[in-house]
Amino acid sequence: MKIFAAVFAAIVLNLGGAAQAAGIKSAGIDHVGVNVPDLKQAEAFFANTFGCEPVTQIGPFPMTPRAESVTLAMIRCGTGANIELFEYKNSTGSSVMPKNEDIGASHIAFYTDDVKAGVAYLKSQGITVLGEPMTMTSGDTEGETWVHFLSPWGSELELVGYPNGKGYEKTSKLKLWNPKHPAK
Repeated sequence: MKIFAAVFAAIVLNLGGAAQAAGIKSAGIDHVGVNVPDLKQAEAFFANTFGCEPVTQIGPFPMTPRAESVTLAMIRCGTGANIELFEYKNSTGSSVMPKNEDIGASHIAFYTDDVKAGVAYLKSQGITVLGEPMTMTSGDTEGETWVHFLSPWGSELELVGYPNGKGYEKTSKLKLWNPKHPAK
């Protein structure tokens, strides 16, 4: 009976996903944190542009010496990871937006099946789009179209789409997150 229990436990533990190296076994990305200068502006931008919905908000909490206070909000965007927005009041941190190529800089990529229509919408809203959409014609990202743009407060974001999949999917058993198949 002990052998049966041990085998059963091993099977259940392995049902969570592909094998991983030693360390923390993660089910996926829960959220991405973003510092914004105005929480209400950011919530409205993500809601109006991508249909994201505010779910929770806490604070303000005193933060001395880093800032007078911090308020956090979690928003839900489709089937991807959540976004946690931080608004620091009177922060001692830098107000200079990092360049995309700076160490530690990051961006969020929002999936859409029609990047060109997304760009037209962004431009109609006065959002700065950085160049024209680029479609990858070969390699692992063949079939992917992407373009970067700036949020109203200057963070670099991305629109990305691959409605017919990506090149690597033809040969790889392991697949990246895809909105058409958000879970394995």
